[in-house]
Amino acid sequence: MRVGIIGLGLIGGSLALALRRLGHSIDLTGVARRAESAAEAIHSGAVDRASTDLADISDCDIVVIATPIEEVAGVMERLSPIVTVGTLITDVASVKRPVIDWAQRLPNPSRFLGGHPVAGKTRSGLAESDAAIFSREPWIFTPAAGQDVRPFDTWFEMVRAIGATVSFMSADLHDQQMAFLSHLAFVISSAFAETVQQQADVALGGPGYRSMVRLAGGDSAMYEAIARENRDALVDAIDRFDTVLHRYRQRIDGGTRMKELFGGGVHAGR
Repeated sequence: MRVGIIGLGLIGGSLALALRRLGHSIDLTGVARRAESAAEAIHSGAVDRASTDLADISDCDIVVIATPIEEVAGVMERLSPIVTVGTLITDVASVKRPVIDWAQRLPNPSRFLGGHPVAGKTRSGLAESDAAIFSREPWIFTPAAGQDVRPFDTWFEMVRAIGATVSFMSADLHDQQMAFLSHLAFVISSAFAETVQQQADVALGGPGYRSMVRLAGGDSAMYEAIARENRDALVDAIDRFDTVLHRYRQRIDGGTRMKELFGGGVHAGR
């Protein structure tokens, strides 16, 4: 199996390392934005070969687009004259509806399957790559309506082999779910960090403070792109959180049933 990975940051690099563990039957080609990153990927043993030229993945059986989401549409346009109509293509973006739409510019959109490994770290980049990052984490695939996903069966097996749990849902449902499960979290973390920094000495903050601001220290450009591409679902999630937060404020202000209030979120998360 010849696998091409476009984008050798945290997820692309981690995927390469994880696939490398599966054995020599997988031939890995990486494409990076910078020549230095390509050389680093080769030196680390993550890939068999790497360059900055998309043409180098023309003979791959499956191509994984692991660039930031704002680059995916452009990558697809550049891929069109390079890949064959039989090449399987997938991606790792955390917003799926726009990616499904952009895939229509590929030579054979039916050979594209949107994917999202729900894994990551606060820090990004190839140096942060970790082969174990997908272990026991969901890897969500979002087929188009009526799409036959059987051509991707081997890819599903490889994803399971690196430790991820495969699931399927529509792109719209995925984006709604991620707005609540992921994207809302970094909005809250950023808002919390801004509020606290204006009012308190952060040097006095302990583990609770550090846990809450962890996501706020992430890649702001990535968060901006996600918020833009999943705007409607994220705004809805923020509005619903705002309603719940207002109810908390009212209860605290009134001093009533606070034990029940603070226990509710814990029990709901079990």
